[in-house]
Amino acid sequence: MTDTREFLGRFRETARSLGSQRLLTPTDVIGSWRGFVEECEEGYADNIYEFANDLAVRDLIRKILDSEELRTYSQMGWVRDEVAEIDGRYRAILLDDEVRPGRPWWEARVPRLAGEELAGDFASSYGVSVTVVS
Repeated sequence: MTDTREFLGRFRETARSLGSQRLLTPTDVIGSWRGFVEECEEGYADNIYEFANDLAVRDLIRKILDSEELRTYSQMGWVRDEVAEIDGRYRAILLDDEVRPGRPWWEARVPRLAGEELAGDFASSYGVSVTVVS
C-alpha cells in the first residue's frame, strides 16, 4: 500500500505537467467533471465556448488515467470508479448521433438539453436540435 500523501503529491505533479493550474487533486478533478455533468443534466446554460472550456476537464482526466506513473497507485482505483460513474451519467444524456466524428466520445456528441444560447450554438455549429430549458 502506498502512502496517500505520496500519491497526492504525484497526482499534483502530473496534473501540473498536463497543464492544469487549478485542478490539482483527485477530488478537484472529479468534482469539476461531476459538476459539469450535473449542469448538463439540467441543461447547460452558457455558450458553446464555456461549454468546451468546462468539458476540457474530461481531456485532463483521460491523460491522468493514461499516466503510467499514476497507474501504480492503488488510490487510482477510486479515481477510475468515480470517473466511470460520472461518464455513465454523461453518456446517458448525449444525443445518439455524433456531431464531431473522430473526436473522443465526450466531444463527439452533445447533450440533449441546453439553455437557449447553447442550443442555438449547437444548431448553428453542428446542425442539431436539442431541447431548450430555461
